[in-house]
Amino acid sequence: MKSKNVVQPVVVDPRTAVYHLKVHILNISPMIYRRFIIDGNTHIAELHHLIQMMMGWENQHLHVFHIWGVDYGIAYDGGGYYRDDPSEIYIGNLGLRAGDKFSYVYDFGDYWKHEIRVEKVENITPGYRHPICTAGRRACPPEDVGGPYAYQHALIGQFSWIQETLSNVLESVENGELPDLDLDNAPWWYLKHRSEVFDKKKMNQALAKLYQNKGDGKFWRTLGGYDAYFDDDE
Repeated sequence: MKSKNVVQPVVVDPRTAVYHLKVHILNISPMIYRRFIIDGNTHIAELHHLIQMMMGWENQHLHVFHIWGVDYGIAYDGGGYYRDDPSEIYIGNLGLRAGDKFSYVYDFGDYWKHEIRVEKVENITPGYRHPICTAGRRACPPEDVGGPYAYQHALIGQFSWIQETLSNVLESVENGELPDLDLDNAPWWYLKHRSEVFDKKKMNQALAKLYQNKGDGKFWRTLGGYDAYFDDDE
């Protein structure tokens, strides 16, 4: 009688595993999301900056993670206090498994709530060097635009303003006149914000540059804006 081949489950060490995560902003449609991969040695302070950078935020406001009923984050003067040092709380020690979710809130005024879902946990591969973005859709909202509902309303205003501006330009050209553009009364982001654009290649180039400069734990406490990691080719 032939013995059946029993497939043994693959044992994954959380601290040496890689985590496939998906983060998206709640209450916005179509969805704004990023998929990315980190390892179990990624700590909470690092994850905060990765989300900021990959989503397109500018790290101008307070934030908080809520995981298994506990709040985590980087404490700032005049801001919130957190019980645990975020540079000592590692993803691999939180007991996260595929299908688990936790939240991340950025800017307590506009209240951008993100849901982070663990899509897969697997053993790390020899080629893994640093976090990478594997997919994404749509651009991040501008800072201080007012929150999810205000942003979606503002996009309608942006579209109407662009249409009206283009119409005025065409009319001026047809009349042989210089167009009189009313830029002073338009929000600063109307001209540069492209809501449907996300460049994964550019993002991963920026992440590679970030991790070339990575230092000790203090690095993640002092990291400010992210413009220096993106090539200004637009």
